[in-house]
Amino acid sequence: MSLLKYNEYLTEKAVYDFLLESKVVFSNKFINLLTKMKTNKLASELLNIYGKDVDGIRNNYIEITDQKDIVSFMPDAKAQEIVKDQPEFYKVTESGRYLTHNSVNDKIFAALGYEKEGRENWNPDSGTIGLILAETISKTSGKTYVLFEEYNSDEPRQTVLNKVAVGPSAGEDERLWSTSRNNIKVGRLVRAMLKAANVDFVDKDIEDFTNQYKATFDFMADTLKQFDIVSGKLIAHWYYEDNYKSGGGTLNNSCMASVDSDYFDIYCYNPKQCQLVILYDDDGEINDGKYKSSLIKGRALLWTGKLDGQPAQFMDRVYTSQDSDVELFKQFAEKNGWWYKISQSMYPESKLTNGKTSKQAVFKVDLKEGDWDYYPYMDTMCFLDMDTNTLSNDKESDYDRVFRDTGGEYSDYYDD
Repeated sequence: MSLLKYNEYLTEKAVYDFLLESKVVFSNKFINLLTKMKTNKLASELLNIYGKDVDGIRNNYIEITDQKDIVSFMPDAKAQEIVKDQPEFYKVTESGRYLTHNSVNDKIFAALGYEKEGRENWNPDSGTIGLILAETISKTSGKTYVLFEEYNSDEPRQTVLNKVAVGPSAGEDERLWSTSRNNIKVGRLVRAMLKAANVDFVDKDIEDFTNQYKATFDFMADTLKQFDIVSGKLIAHWYYEDNYKSGGGTLNNSCMASVDSDYFDIYCYNPKQCQLVILYDDDGEINDGKYKSSLIKGRALLWTGKLDGQPAQFMDRVYTSQDSDVELFKQFAEKNGWWYKISQSMYPESKLTNGKTSKQAVFKVDLKEGDWDYYPYMDTMCFLDMDTNTLSNDKESDYDRVFRDTGGEYSDYYDD
């Protein structure tokens, strides 16, 4: 046996011999990566054993590294030394799995010692760290419920959660992820873990998992791959607020988030002139090399027309649930050679840039059809000449209709 092979053997053996004797713990980054490839059989099996005690497997604080085929874990002795004086922390992995204060849940509340009177019926956000104070099994459904208390708060809130909605967490001690780490190839680790958990697999499954893991690792290193460009009726679909990532920002406060779909006919039925750039939420997954999610965390209209008389594409005002994501839209625009607004304002006369030069420019779009029953509020391309079906950001142009009304109407003048 060569020295390399022998060292690989020792490393794989270490997976069995030196991992924690408690619940399986993965880092947030490792969980996010597995979630994006959950259609893979072995990725799903790993997510299934996360947070569970499994005979023959020991807790292992698995973390990704800067090498796409390598992960790291922590030896038992060091981890026990770090966590010995800490309570056992848990993290909410799925929001919305809490019991309401309906009287039908009173028996479960009593079994857990939870007093609902005068208490907020709290639905903790995903990622919330806390403690499990009590646990009970429902006699009617067989489901396990826990009394969950928020951690590190002056007035900690409590709620009753379905236990499937929480998983173990390392709490706030970063030493668990930064000291005494051991590296191993991801395929060897997965083989060892699933073998200990008595999961059936063949060598081809490990090969497929490893290949998809490395491809997903590369994908996650390029956030711009979470963008997509849609047209037609999909524009109306992604304008609707139920398809937004929850939170605030300009996206969730948009005046067009809850209007009827026919407000967007001018967008949907001019597919060559108007598209929508969307940024999918982080909780999506990759299928056939394409990232998808049921929610978006940002959107911006993409117009195809002429800028100062020259063919160009212009990305309109960006709406996001987090301000920091606006920069991603700008990077995506520059990557594709589009113009965009320097300031994400509501004003049509805003300066435009392509990342190299900036100017006060006139952008015009020749629509296929401009006459509709209803219209959306438009930040930039709000002036329409009905004689030529030309849409523009130029308030000095010949226009008949101005789209600055949130109720589906239009006016014949522009009010600054």
